[in-house]
Amino acid sequence: MNKTIKGTIIGLAVVTGVLGATTLGLGIGLGVTNARYNNATTQLEAVYKKNYYELADNVNSCDTNISKLLASQNEDYRAKMLNEISQSAKEMQICVASLPLSNDGILECVRFINQMSGYTETLEKRIEEGGSLTGEDLAVLEQMHQTLNDMKEFLNDMSNQMIAGYSIFESTSNMNGNLDDFTFKFTQISSTEYPTMIYDGPFSDSVVDQQIKGLKGERISQREAEQKVFDIFENVSSITSRGETNGRFETFNFAIKNTDNQTLYVQITKIGGYVLSVSGYNTSAIIDNIDYERAEKIALNFATKNGVENAVVVWHQELNSQMYFNIAPKNGDVVLYPDLVKVKVDLENGNVIGYDAVSYFTNHVDRDIPSARITSTDATKKVDETFDVLSTRLCLTPLDFNREVLCWEVECTHNNSTFYFYINAINGNQENILKVVETSDGNKLM
Repeated sequence: MNKTIKGTIIGLAVVTGVLGATTLGLGIGLGVTNARYNNATTQLEAVYKKNYYELADNVNSCDTNISKLLASQNEDYRAKMLNEISQSAKEMQICVASLPLSNDGILECVRFINQMSGYTETLEKRIEEGGSLTGEDLAVLEQMHQTLNDMKEFLNDMSNQMIAGYSIFESTSNMNGNLDDFTFKFTQISSTEYPTMIYDGPFSDSVVDQQIKGLKGERISQREAEQKVFDIFENVSSITSRGETNGRFETFNFAIKNTDNQTLYVQITKIGGYVLSVSGYNTSAIIDNIDYERAEKIALNFATKNGVENAVVVWHQELNSQMYFNIAPKNGDVVLYPDLVKVKVDLENGNVIGYDAVSYFTNHVDRDIPSARITSTDATKKVDETFDVLSTRLCLTPLDFNREVLCWEVECTHNNSTFYFYINAINGNQENILKVVETSDGNKLM
């Protein structure tokens, strides 16, 4: 363990707490009004919660990346995951240092985070120098995985308490033995046995190239854009102009109300007159009048009316009487993930109340896609035999450095979790792994 880093982190944590107390003392001493004092404490509470939620996000990221690393047998991919784990651990160090925690209660937690960062950096360097992970390394990483799971459980419980009104700032004034209440709660992480030393879907936010490649057609007027709205939304009762956007995409913007009394905000591209985005939600009670098959047909028809042809649903999720679809066009048998669109359907009335075609219009071009050189059977052999393979399909996947790579997508299950492996269909290399992660607002792929 790096004693200098450890001391710095604990010192920063103490200084943060002292600064908070000093701010409070100065406020009283100078006769600051109650309104100003309340504003200051509110701001400080917001800072504490921001750091807390960032800590929770980084713990979740580390946990997901370790599970993906353990699922992989490719050393280059393992090195990539180790780098991301190390970076997330460094962010965790900053978050812990920015919370009002007494050093007496967090020594083991800080020690674990420091060692996780240093340990994963060491393993990454070994792989880069031509080495590989040993069985002992993997056993330690598995222990880290279990520890992070325990940390996630604690942090999620604390998050629920905050939603219910728990105040970090106020808790630092309440003593529980020798520790303030917030630190005392945080010491539960230290009871974990520390080892000895990733609404969306796959590629839903991919923008491979910032150049707009998919918009075609003539420039249209605002009147023509307004008519497009009436053509695409069949139950418009009123429409109001909301100005224009002249950024990367140039659009006419409208607020519409439909006959089901829903308000939607719609962007129509000035080139071609396509729907770029729709934003709205269902305010009614949870009523599911529309089944999955009908909702899927509604989503696909809407995408087709907006120029997305030969498309298929690649991911869906139902949440709060709304069905979310990720839809991608196909080139022959190849799913084009860079050209993904998102559609949200209201299951009470069957209206499209959400749409996002930014990735599609950014990336969509006619492509000359090579033929796969390895079979789906060859691809499944790249996955550890402890995983149960559910399905395979060819897809064009967006990767780092603006690459688009033809891959076999291999859907698997392992230990009650679902994984997607992406195996290069030309050379058989493992390009990526995505894991389905359950969150409070639906399942996500990370």
